[in-house]
Amino acid sequence: MKIIAATLAMTLAMAAGTAEGKTTKEQAITKAKSMVKQLGSGLKGELQSAVKKSGFAGAVTACGEIAQAKAEQISQDNSSMIHRVSLKTRNPANTPDDYERARLQRMERDLANGALKKAYVEVVMKDGAKSLRFMKPILTSAFCLNCHGAESKIKPGVAAILSRLYPEDKARGYKENQVRGAFSVTVPMDR
Repeated sequence: MKIIAATLAMTLAMAAGTAEGKTTKEQAITKAKSMVKQLGSGLKGELQSAVKKSGFAGAVTACGEIAQAKAEQISQDNSSMIHRVSLKTRNPANTPDDYERARLQRMERDLANGALKKAYVEVVMKDGAKSLRFMKPILTSAFCLNCHGAESKIKPGVAAILSRLYPEDKARGYKENQVRGAFSVTVPMDR
């Protein structure tokens, strides 16, 4: 009986929040997770397809162009914002804001201490508006190291394309299972 009452109370609270035009924290987290899944799986598929078609040199172009376009479309579709950020950027569009920079630094510390979370979530107020900030770490895999690994491990053709497209590239020298960056989502909660 207590479980039924608690479930009913939670359902009514969520409905009241929605009726007022406000997004609950749980709803915002669900939206953020969905957006990350859309961008992450879509990008992974595009990269794998590009590698099969034209090698890792093709993946460089796909990663840079397709990721930004997908993030913009997902953001528009969800009236929220998603993008990728990193402390060691390749594309200047992926430069973190102060909030993201602090969370990325925390992710690196947490990883070093064996305490990396699957996601970092916080409700924040900015300019009088409440929003959910959601960041999911992106860890390097062996696949990533073809473009983000040690200089000596990146094929010359790939390195040349990277240098031509991204002259300010700082996103090399990674090892497997390091924090490459994060998916960062901001979901407005006052609507």
